[in-house]
Amino acid sequence: MHRDHPALPATAPVDVPQNRLNAVDGLRVLAALAVLVFHVAGITGLHYGDGPLAWVMSRGEARVAIFFAVSGLLLYRPWAKSLLGSGPPPGVRVYLLRRVLRIFPLYWLVALVALAAFNLDRAKSPWDWIEVLLLLHVYDPTPWWPVIQLAPVGLQQMWTLAIDVSFYLVLPLLAAAIAFVAKAGGASVDTRAKRALLALGLLSLGSFGYLYLIRYPVYTMRMEWWLPRFFPWFAVGMAVCVLTMWSRANTEGGERVRRWCEEIAANAGTCFLFAALLFGLVATPLGGPKTPQSLVPDITADMFRLTAYTLMTLFVVMPVAVRPAVPTWVHRALGHPAMSRLANLSYGLFVWQIIVIWVYYDITGRPHLDQQFVPVFTAVLAASTLLAWIGYLVIEKPARVLGQRLETRRTAPPPQS
Repeated sequence: MHRDHPALPATAPVDVPQNRLNAVDGLRVLAALAVLVFHVAGITGLHYGDGPLAWVMSRGEARVAIFFAVSGLLLYRPWAKSLLGSGPPPGVRVYLLRRVLRIFPLYWLVALVALAAFNLDRAKSPWDWIEVLLLLHVYDPTPWWPVIQLAPVGLQQMWTLAIDVSFYLVLPLLAAAIAFVAKAGGASVDTRAKRALLALGLLSLGSFGYLYLIRYPVYTMRMEWWLPRFFPWFAVGMAVCVLTMWSRANTEGGERVRRWCEEIAANAGTCFLFAALLFGLVATPLGGPKTPQSLVPDITADMFRLTAYTLMTLFVVMPVAVRPAVPTWVHRALGHPAMSRLANLSYGLFVWQIIVIWVYYDITGRPHLDQQFVPVFTAVLAASTLLAWIGYLVIEKPARVLGQRLETRRTAPPPQS
């Protein structure tokens, strides 16, 4: 993997609301490790070749799909609770402030390190720095870094963070629109849930139209990495959120969904098998070539991958997100307290890993594409985890506490006179 090549990363962390879904923390940990595997596999050359391993390692979008779905699942929960239960929707101002505190402090540190260490020869103007610090660089039609990259050196994975931030901004408006449609005419809880699921399905279909629009009459490569292209993966998480909230309703439909969720949880292994089969189909020529063969990607292969990853993500996230009366092996394993502690480091692991990879190769002088995956992965994992732990203690944890205080202040009852 050359420095000018884009990388496929994980995505940003999310604050888990009260009554947290511990098993989802474990899912985030596994996905974060899978992303690191993908990056190291790229720079050591495991992506190249014709064997099954090369095809599997080339499909990094699968990891991104899981992270986007987790964002949709966790961040939409307060709005879904308001829609199908009781209480007002969350305050938008506090929600956005918490998002800023959760994402940007650590990102700013990493971005400044990457710009100073690898990009001083190209980042000449203040705007060159500002657009990166504000995660606006993915929208730059004439970037100051090589156009084949999605970001400056050391920050190639941040395109997913930019998509996540755009989802954060759109979510309050999207949730309000879904609530308006779902509640129209004083609809019952069951009807609201059905309308919300239908709305998410219709919005997801728009992504397929978007794939067409960015190709005709002229292909616009940079628009390939904007939110509309990936919305179905967020929608999967939002839809699972609606189903889990609906299952708590004391209605006829809620009871049916509750039984269905219990069946899903009890058959998690079957769901994971279907997910693996879908991923296996994508990791063939059906999903397109491993490396670009044309300046304009084949739209049929792109649509196939979008569909397969959406279904794959549903089969992965659904059995993890549901909360059966008796915890299953999945919930016991992924919901272990150790997983929750490791999940605190997942964002730091994401933001530091590309910088660590470049520093490791600069220090060791190791040749790229040497097929030596294990030593590189071990060294990068250790260094990235250490940096993630320090960043969590010094930056992320204090920022999270501040965000929780803001939320508590908003929801606290007024003082009695």
